[in-house]
Amino acid sequence: MIYYNNIKEMGRGTFGTIHLCERIHDKQKLVIKQIYLEDDGKQLKAAQNEVDILKSLNNPNIIKYYDNYYDRKGVFYIVMEFASKGTVQQLIERERPNTFPPQYVMDLFCQMLMGLDHIHQHKVIHRDLKTENIFLTGLKGDVVKIGDFGISKTLINGNKASTIIGTCNYLAPELCNGNEYNSKTDIWALGCVLYELCAMERMFSGTVSNVVLSIASGRKKQVNTKMYGRQMQEIIDMMLQANPDNRPTTKDLITDPDVFSTLYALGPSLGCIDE
Repeated sequence: MIYYNNIKEMGRGTFGTIHLCERIHDKQKLVIKQIYLEDDGKQLKAAQNEVDILKSLNNPNIIKYYDNYYDRKGVFYIVMEFASKGTVQQLIERERPNTFPPQYVMDLFCQMLMGLDHIHQHKVIHRDLKTENIFLTGLKGDVVKIGDFGISKTLINGNKASTIIGTCNYLAPELCNGNEYNSKTDIWALGCVLYELCAMERMFSGTVSNVVLSIASGRKKQVNTKMYGRQMQEIIDMMLQANPDNRPTTKDLITDPDVFSTLYALGPSLGCIDE
């Protein structure tokens, strides 16, 4: 039985394709991720891992999971929430060379922080937090939705991970050095995203070798403090410390006075956004 009408293809990668679909019985727009399974079972295991993680998360700032199924042709389907305003990367590309107002940047950052805090509470490392994987939706204002948990990992009993994975521009130094890592790698990536929202460019860019060299050597750019204030740069600096033990946790950031004031203002609206 067909439950969804395919509207258009939204993206394509080595894993398969992303489609915008419409649920037949109520006309709700959804995203369906199609993963083409390999005979060795690795793709199926990865797809089931993504589903397990999505099922465990329930937060206004995380893409919702609805359903999964697979067919006899070897295609695995994951049905998820559709974020109507695209990605943060697309938002930056549309706005460049202009810049965002400081309060708007903080509003987006605080929502990302709340979503990431929920992820870390469930002992999950996202491992690929970047502007392309942070989505926007909402009718009144922009509501952040963290998505794409395809390479996320659940840590068991506080263990660390060791697989080198993620997008090079957002890799933490411990990953560049081939060391074990934990949720603090997501904090580093969040710092890169916050810088990108302020500067309209990536903190680390260029060839893979140049990016890795810049990260490993501690070459960091600065935001325009006349526009965004010294406090914004200090928040970025906290998250982009080379030693992961010195980086704040999500809870540390939430209780930071410069962050908490925005979180307090956002609080009444989070979780009450109608599409």
